[in-house]
Amino acid sequence: MKKLLSIFVVLFTAFVLVGCVSGTVLPVEGKDFYVTGNFAGWGDAPGNDLYMMTAIARNDERVKSIVDDLKGATAIYILEITLPATAAGWDVTYKIDGTVTVLDGNLTVKIIRTDADDVVPNWWAQSPESGEIMSMTPATLYIPPFVEENVDQAGGWNDNPVALAAGTYYAVYAEFGVGEAKGLGLIEV
Repeated sequence: MKKLLSIFVVLFTAFVLVGCVSGTVLPVEGKDFYVTGNFAGWGDAPGNDLYMMTAIARNDERVKSIVDDLKGATAIYILEITLPATAAGWDVTYKIDGTVTVLDGNLTVKIIRTDADDVVPNWWAQSPESGEIMSMTPATLYIPPFVEENVDQAGGWNDNPVALAAGTYYAVYAEFGVGEAKGLGLIEV
């Protein structure tokens, strides 16, 4: 009986540990991250606390809808942003899933990385310098393919990621190891 109870305790403990999501905050040491776009004045975002992202843990409630996409993340950052419904006066046009889609410039979003406490960008994402960024929320965020040439109106690596609708979102940026994959998502608030 003791043996059976011991096996049950071990199995239960293993089950609980496997189901746990880490509560460790995951920053990139020595770097700051900002969300920018037309709504933030583009290059005016670095150094402005309104657009500076905060490092979080994978178990943060705000990212529970994409927690599986964050498995293996070595860094996770978040910031609540509002993308206005008012017209910017310019549009972006991409062919998304075979459909030519025109979206307002106020829906554009990029990530800027700087050295900690600096305002000079190391890179803007997505760009050749940042490497490829995948969309962790394709239902709310389109990121052009990581190619130099804009093929078939899909966009290229220097074109702006864009939200598919105005609204308030948690912008989530994640890295999955040095030189590895990076992701960006917009979670509706």
